[in-house]
Amino acid sequence: MMILKKDRTTFQTARRAIRHNGFISLYDGLSAQVFRQCSYGLLRFHLYHKGKEYVDEFNFLHKIFVATVAGVIAGIVGIPSEMINTRMQIDRMLSPKIQRNYKHVFHGFYKVCREEGIRALYTGGMYACTRSALATVGQIAVYDQSKILYLRYLKLDEDSKVLHLISSLSAGIICAPLVQPIEILKTLKMVATSNYLSTKKQKKLHFMRFGFRGLFRGFTATICRMVPNTIILMLVYEELRLRFGYYQPHDL
Repeated sequence: MMILKKDRTTFQTARRAIRHNGFISLYDGLSAQVFRQCSYGLLRFHLYHKGKEYVDEFNFLHKIFVATVAGVIAGIVGIPSEMINTRMQIDRMLSPKIQRNYKHVFHGFYKVCREEGIRALYTGGMYACTRSALATVGQIAVYDQSKILYLRYLKLDEDSKVLHLISSLSAGIICAPLVQPIEILKTLKMVATSNYLSTKKQKKLHFMRFGFRGLFRGFTATICRMVPNTIILMLVYEELRLRFGYYQPHDL
């Protein structure tokens, strides 16, 4: 929706995609998304929780700092797969003349390196790292802080699934508007070609032609993805932590 010239709703866009390209088109870019999550996603979790050992874990500003650093480092690792994922997701919406037709993430890597050079894999890197930092703050740091606040005011058990659910719900709701504007900029940068959104003026006109609402185009789709994604991510993380958590030396 971020690159569409016509003003369509999320459901109109989804219905159009299914009608023209089939239901499976809703999963375009899946291989790149899985590859990205297995690298960038795991790394930001690990860096955040390791970094939290060196700061005051009850200080939200400290957690924001750690989450920002973890997000930027993980974002650098995830830029190539994020770019391929972004291009694969919107490819069918473009004119056939400028479609890239990546078959899967590794085919995308190969075509980019062959046609555009290795440096092109890091197109939109600044926006991707910024988005990664904001997403790590919005999902992980906010989730941690929400748990502390809900524990204090709702008197829930620390390992309660209700606590994990409402904390992850809060994190997902906060994270979605936090990342949406930079998500649009990242998408426009990564999908640009020599004759499509190739100049800053074209990007600006495309970005703001719907006024302030242009900053949040596709927000419905983002929140429909971000909220359940965050809930599932955090519930799975908590289950893994409870069942397979780290053993301290004195526990052995």
